[in-house]
Amino acid sequence: MKYFYNLSLILFCAAVLGGCSVLPSITRTEQDVYTITQRDTTVNQQVRNAPGDRDNGIIYPSSRTTEINHDVTQHDSIVTREYPNFIRLGLFESVGMMGTASGENSLRPGLFGLFYDVKDLLDIAYLFDTTGKAKRIENTLFSGAIYRFGIGEWRLRWFRDSPNWTIGVTAFEMLIPTNKREDVLASTTVSIRKRYYLRDEIPYVCITPAVSIGAYPSLFGNLSASVDVGSIGGLNLRGYVGYASGWNWAGSTFVQGTDKVNSGASSSFPYAGIGVSVLDFLNRDIETEREWKDHEHSAWNIGLAQVTFLKSGADTSFFYNRSNKSDQNPGGGPLSGFILRLAPTSVALPFWNNQFYVGTSLLNMLALGKNKFGIGILPIRAGYWQPIIDDEFSTEPFIEYNYFPSTFFHVGNRLNFRLSDQFNFNIAAGYASGSTISDGDLSRDILLNFGNLSAFSGGYVGFGISISDRIFFPQELRYNR
Repeated sequence: MKYFYNLSLILFCAAVLGGCSVLPSITRTEQDVYTITQRDTTVNQQVRNAPGDRDNGIIYPSSRTTEINHDVTQHDSIVTREYPNFIRLGLFESVGMMGTASGENSLRPGLFGLFYDVKDLLDIAYLFDTTGKAKRIENTLFSGAIYRFGIGEWRLRWFRDSPNWTIGVTAFEMLIPTNKREDVLASTTVSIRKRYYLRDEIPYVCITPAVSIGAYPSLFGNLSASVDVGSIGGLNLRGYVGYASGWNWAGSTFVQGTDKVNSGASSSFPYAGIGVSVLDFLNRDIETEREWKDHEHSAWNIGLAQVTFLKSGADTSFFYNRSNKSDQNPGGGPLSGFILRLAPTSVALPFWNNQFYVGTSLLNMLALGKNKFGIGILPIRAGYWQPIIDDEFSTEPFIEYNYFPSTFFHVGNRLNFRLSDQFNFNIAAGYASGSTISDGDLSRDILLNFGNLSAFSGGYVGFGISISDRIFFPQELRYNR
């Protein structure tokens, strides 16, 4: 067993390192070098008439002179073209698994593996005792979860360059079938996939069988098939079926001087699941032959993080530290709270002038002040995107509903100043009202770390910056081409 483990680890590392050196990068650059030749001919004519009387019938020779000059100049010209060189590139994927555990062994991760205690989604049924009071059944619809971070896939030219084959690497992948630590399978993984497209226009729909392997701290294989819908604005939905099996090597111990080994815990399970991914972009093979500048875009805004610092009417700032006796200003000076949005996206709606949008973010936290805050996972946002100065300045009035783990409405407006393709500055104003806590014990425990749980409401003004945040303009949207 010891030698099997060492061999598998060596082979896996070789595959990852070899793949990283052989697989292409994100962008493929091509250059054409031309020699440009310019030919120019100059004709100069001059007439020099001799002085004197010319009416005596004498024929004089012509005084017209013609000078012809030929010039030739040459210079080199380099034309650079940049193409996407990946099939899939994603930041985060989360899957809620079904059928992996029952009763008290269930992880209870909720839909997409992100809603841990939304009971209406998790409970299969209720039983009633003799008093007629509802009694909760521990069996749950979503019993496990899969989390993937840092996903990359590149074209694999198998079977005489058959299309839609890919080889991929996931920086870190966790398969958690139950709430038992020994059942967890986690590792960097290498995968091979084949896509069969049912719809080859955005949003794409395809069936994707896949096989992936991981080596440490868990050695496992995962055979799966999925129905994928996306990518639009970096958002994707997937339905999975699969079977995973392996060992968790993190608990292994070797006996010195022998080949005996405690092989750790084994874990094998079939599963079905529903997943979502953010900042996850998919290209068909043909799109890797299309220049970046000609690619189609479906969203007004896609980003990694947006941070806005607020001034509200809260009596105590969210940043006020009661343990710091030297801090005598509970109002927090100019700052009362903040808004933090991770992986936000605003997808354009293809009607009227294409400026209405719907959007979401992986995580949304709004804090007006101490004990006046709410957190939302995948909130629903709708708004109107209005460019004011092309490529520089835009505004977006919006309304947003956050439903878990906090429940609150949020209306406002943002003025966006594009500094570059990666960074933006914004000025914001708005109003939020709701409750910090929704039903569920786990969310209560999490939110208590940030302050007391209560209802809140209030307005704010603020300013902020967006990081790795791309703003698109009308001429870049695919609906306007």
